[in-house]
Amino acid sequence: MFFLVCIMSGMFVLLRGSIGHLLGIERLDIDLIPIVLIYILGNNQELRAGCLAFCMGVLTDILAPSQLGLFAFAYSAIILGMYRCRQFLNFNNIKTATLFVALFLLTKWAFLLLVLRLFPAGHYMPSISLGSMLVSAAITSLLAPPLFYVLDLAGGQETLGYAQGRPSVLV
Repeated sequence: MFFLVCIMSGMFVLLRGSIGHLLGIERLDIDLIPIVLIYILGNNQELRAGCLAFCMGVLTDILAPSQLGLFAFAYSAIILGMYRCRQFLNFNNIKTATLFVALFLLTKWAFLLLVLRLFPAGHYMPSISLGSMLVSAAITSLLAPPLFYVLDLAGGQETLGYAQGRPSVLV
């Protein structure tokens, strides 16, 4: 199951620009990778979440016109920070997990915009406004519960999981 999640995440990263262009939402950053990462963290698989975050960050870095390693570091650092918050917050609650998806996106953009302004790569600065960042975070967090449910069903456990407030085991 985890291998399939990795393949699907990689395909999303590869096709994200084309999908955004087809739907006419180039200005929005609808990112499904944070949803998958929060789901994996909710299943107590921190090492897998960290590895997937780093790999998807490297793949994004290869495709983006920015400094190599920027997205890989951002994704990995955010997942590490959320893992550290795990002892204080309940990731098994669907509302908390959905909130963390929105916080993941906002933290990612805050970090990227800060780093891109500090270094000479500022001419590669993406044209994204605060409003489009907030709308992107809201839309992505609204997509999280159905995707959590689909990931639970794909794991083969229909009665367990986020549908009832606790995650299933991602095998």
